Amino acid sequence: ADVDIGNWDASTHIFSTGALVPDAVRVRTRRSLENENPVPVNFLRIIGLMNWNVTTYAIAQRFIPECLLNDGLVARGIVDIVARNGFFNRICIHGQQGVIERQHNTHELGVTISTPDMYNDIVVPAGDYESNPGLPEAMREMSLDPRMVNHVDEIMVDMLAMENYVTPDYIDTSATSGTSLPSVEVKDKNWDFSDAEAGHIYHIQCSPMQQVGIPQGTILTGVVIISDCVIGVGANVFMSDVVLASLSGGNPGGNDDNGNAGGNGRGGTTSGHGGAGVEFANITFAANVQLGTSDDCQPGGGVQIFSNASVHFSSSMLINGLQIVVAGDVDLGAQAQGINGINVQAGGDITLASNNMFGICSGGAPNLLTVNYYRLVF
Repeated sequence: ADVDIGNWDASTHIFSTGALVPDAVRVRTRRSLENENPVPVNFLRIIGLMNWNVTTYAIAQRFIPECLLNDGLVARGIVDIVARNGFFNRICIHGQQGVIERQHNTHELGVTISTPDMYNDIVVPAGDYESNPGLPEAMREMSLDPRMVNHVDEIMVDMLAMENYVTPDYIDTSATSGTSLPSVEVKDKNWDFSDAEAGHIYHIQCSPMQQVGIPQGTILTGVVIISDCVIGVGANVFMSDVVLASLSGGNPGGNDDNGNAGGNGRGGTTSGHGGAGVEFANITFAANVQLGTSDDCQPGGGVQIFSNASVHFSSSMLINGLQIVVAGDVDLGAQAQGINGINVQAGGDITLASNNMFGICSGGAPNLLTVNYYRLVF
């Protein structure tokens, strides 16, 4: 009787019960004669009052931080922003261990750059805030841990089991009369990605130290691809409604521009500061890759990337609705002029090279997966 389930209205500070989708719990705490634990008094005993009945309430709310709902880049380590980047449409940048802002980055009003201690953890070389327009107005203090990265392996395993909560709506889960649900198709490292069919989940079985390559110019639509080994994505690849994931846990070698092993060393790129203790990227992208459909942030058509190591992007990317969840680092290459809808959670660091434009349209990453957070609101 002391516990109520309901909703918390942050604008009115009112708790209400009977909600169809509750997001809060109210607990009444009591010390009373009824509970046989009243608060004793001393001096008031001279007038016959031996104790007080004391009642109070506490309310906790389930929520998702705004930085993880739409366009946001959240690192458990450091966000290192190089030069000549533009941030628009209320995009949020958060580094739990700090943010480094170099020169000539612009911040539209409403953009947030946050750390737990904005006066010490946001580093600007020589304190030159004037070379980063809008930065002082964007600075905030906030503590935010990207807890989704703790569930990367779990997500990939559950996708292979076709669990409802992680299976994208573009995957065919229907069963025909007298048959079971479609199964995951198992492939080896020599599989031809051009044979991928929309609506299917593919599990590439290979040893963690092996590499598979998505050849340059490949078009992938409406598929989930989960690899036991390292993935190299070739130049000019296009993806729409795609999940791309690697379970390899690290990458000792390189890939060429076709995504094949032994090439120019992209697969062995070390990014950021290695905040999660992961040195190598197990998913790497060559230049001029397009992730997501160019539709001005309309629902659907996006891409999700999951890695239990790190992810490296080359230059000249075109991104339209992208979610990245990695245990290690995310290295975003230079000259990605159109990043329309991006949500990143990194267990390590995030590095943003130069000449990138973030949050050009106001949409977020489709099929966004995140975990709930909890806070005391009363």
